[in-house]
Amino acid sequence: MTLKDKIRIIKAIDFGSIDGLNDKHLSSYFLDKNFWNKLVNGKEFFVIGRKGTGKSAIYTWIYEQQFKQGVLVENLSFQNFPFEKLLKLSDDDFSKPNQYQSIWRNIILSEIAAQIIKDQTAKVDEEYKELKKYVEHRFGTDLTELHQKVTTTTTKSEAGLQFKFFSGSKSAGKEMDLGDGFDNITAINKRLEQLIRSYLKRTRTRKYIIQFDQLDDNYTNYINNNAYFQCIISLFKAIYGLNLLFDYEKLPVKVIAYLRSDIYYEINAYDPESARWDDHKYLLNWSIINARDWHNAPLLQLINKRITTSNATITDKSPFHFLFKDDEMDILDEGYKIKPFKYIVHRSFHRPRDIVQFCKYIQREVKDSDQLDYRTFFNAEKRYSEWLLGEIANEIGPQIKHTKTLWAFLRALGERPFTKYHFTQTFLRGRNKNIEKSPQALMRFLYRLGVIMNINQVNGQTEYFSIIRNERTELDERMKMKLHSGIIKGLNTYDHET
Repeated sequence: MTLKDKIRIIKAIDFGSIDGLNDKHLSSYFLDKNFWNKLVNGKEFFVIGRKGTGKSAIYTWIYEQQFKQGVLVENLSFQNFPFEKLLKLSDDDFSKPNQYQSIWRNIILSEIAAQIIKDQTAKVDEEYKELKKYVEHRFGTDLTELHQKVTTTTTKSEAGLQFKFFSGSKSAGKEMDLGDGFDNITAINKRLEQLIRSYLKRTRTRKYIIQFDQLDDNYTNYINNNAYFQCIISLFKAIYGLNLLFDYEKLPVKVIAYLRSDIYYEINAYDPESARWDDHKYLLNWSIINARDWHNAPLLQLINKRITTSNATITDKSPFHFLFKDDEMDILDEGYKIKPFKYIVHRSFHRPRDIVQFCKYIQREVKDSDQLDYRTFFNAEKRYSEWLLGEIANEIGPQIKHTKTLWAFLRALGERPFTKYHFTQTFLRGRNKNIEKSPQALMRFLYRLGVIMNINQVNGQTEYFSIIRNERTELDERMKMKLHSGIIKGLNTYDHET
């Protein structure tokens, strides 16, 4: 294949969106790592991963599979959810951090009841009719966005958490009840659970899946708000308890939640009991740690699948290596020749989002220049590094408002390895008053984001220790440190206030 042929193929590749939530072609090149069996049929139901690791892609893919699999899936997005209202609905019958379990259980149980009503194969009996009355009287005939409707129609009073009829019903303004005198959300939840469990035990139905995503979209607004963490803990406890119950009774219901790993691990500081959730956690980790993993790394599989989906004429086992051959690209990294895929990964946080974005910038360079060589990668890296720094700025922003000051400080640190002493002295000399953190706190913060890493140099070999490779690792201040390779170039091109 000629270079001209490769250029033509690269121009036509659909690398897709970096956000799986809005990728309309996702199902055609989704890399399935046995997610359905693990999450829908298996014991895992908490999907944990860093931003950009593909949580929303799995969430979207599972939803798209429902017709093929013969199940009903309800996706609950919390992107525009009224969290301010929810945080006012604590149940005083429960101690912290459990005080939001009542409202979360009602959201989940209401969604299950709505799925039963929407299921055209469901058997109509007295329990079905009572569930139908509850759903229609509370929400009307429009059963979309029930999780938002539960929150906005629930009120807190001295009697506890209560809610009203749907405004279009004849009994509008009265407290809702399922049977005789239910006017408290705890009692309503108990009756709802009884009806659902009894109905599903006796009636053969399809499987019902409820998914919670974008819970962390509100995190930056509540980063210092204990109530937000208590709210998330209550949700996870409600999901944990109900899933174990459904599994024990072999009921066809599964609740799945997606959450950023930094928030998940922070939960331990609020509730040590959360450690028991680990048996039901699916950790999204794409990191390449060992030398042998480079040969067929999941990140390589992911990008290869997008290439082959776009072009059936490439029969090579690794389409990426075929299009970007080592000797043709001739890329150098710190004076040494490096494989193109390694070059990209070393400048990433080992996330699908990074690899896809870098490849999209390579494609843009190929389209602009009609060339393909080492300059294509270097020019793409400039654009990519600026984008990566913007990604980090979004995570840094809630804690450090003046990111320009931070960028200037990181530029002063430079590309070479540095010690804790050098970091501290550079910080103090720069008079970084806009950064409202001590040098030690800033070091730990930057390490948790993957901006800096520990290194150990022995006999000319360098070992890297980073949260990118191991999310539970901590900064070792006794070791030397280094800025992440992908951040360094971005610092020299990024010049925007955030």
